[in-house]
Amino acid sequence: MVETQLTGTQNYREEPMKRLLAAVTLFLTTLPGLLFAHPAHDLVRGVTDKFVAALESPEAGDKAFIKAAVDRDVLPHIDFESMTKLTVGKAWKTATPEQRTTLVDEFRTFLLGTYTRALDEYSGQSLEFLPFEAGSREDRAEVKTLFKDPGASAPIPIDYKLHNKEGPWMIYDIKVEQVSLVLGYKSEFGSQIQKGGVEGLIQVLREKNK
Repeated sequence: MVETQLTGTQNYREEPMKRLLAAVTLFLTTLPGLLFAHPAHDLVRGVTDKFVAALESPEAGDKAFIKAAVDRDVLPHIDFESMTKLTVGKAWKTATPEQRTTLVDEFRTFLLGTYTRALDEYSGQSLEFLPFEAGSREDRAEVKTLFKDPGASAPIPIDYKLHNKEGPWMIYDIKVEQVSLVLGYKSEFGSQIQKGGVEGLIQVLREKNK
């Protein structure tokens, strides 16, 4: 199992034998991830590693620095259009091109705000990558991880769902303890659409994003 530590960098000023043991341990814990390598798995791992590096940098306390890291290292790998389309459901077909563009923009802003606020609660958590298991479709992949919080009694399963539409692998859904982010918001958005249509949902998202 591969584990990316979300803590400050460790001090490796130990004796040579201890350094050797640490190197062997690191290799053994990384080996399963190498054996089950897949482009989708590598992408999620790479995004995580880059973001961890940002969190561990001296500038991590600067919100603008973290936002820039999210914009640079995370957002390009999320298919917000597909995510928004799945979340809006049937109403996507009746939405105008302008409404679709606005929905994607507002939903992206909403998720980004939620994500960056969650980072304020970061305090020594880690993310363990499980060996990759191929699915039935070559253009779909699911990267499974365990989110470990020192204050929690058990790790939390977090799975990233990705697809490949003749281009780079992109994340289009995230499941936390088997609960889909897309399906969770689909229920909420569906209720808003029933009340005020697509424009009503857009207004609700705009209010949330203020």
